[in-house]
Amino acid sequence: MALLSLGVAGLVHADSSAAQIELQVRPRVCTLRAHEDACQTTVRAEWRADRNESLCLIIVDRPDVKRCWENYSEGVYSIELTFSEDLIVELRDPQLEQVLASQAVSVIREALQLRRRRHQPWSIWP
Repeated sequence: MALLSLGVAGLVHADSSAAQIELQVRPRVCTLRAHEDACQTTVRAEWRADRNESLCLIIVDRPDVKRCWENYSEGVYSIELTFSEDLIVELRDPQLEQVLASQAVSVIREALQLRRRRHQPWSIWP
């Protein structure tokens, strides 16, 4: 299965021998309807590196969510979550000090739309 790189952050290192890591998170957006307070969905994160890496996937401000891999070149993690604010999914080193890749799940609130009937200038009905 091919990974698409949508807004993917790779490694940022001074040396050119650093691995490139791609992270893809789905969904990218959760739209809340006017009567909804929170998104309840399965968040799926897939990552791939050009060589084996030891790293951990976390969700910022959610200490209950953490999945680590040791010496893997790819990984998948799915979790059912309920959230009302944007989620930031990060791949970090095993000590959780350095962010290797990051992607957000944006929460969009649907605005109440006021609909006003528009009359055509030629209409005979008011």
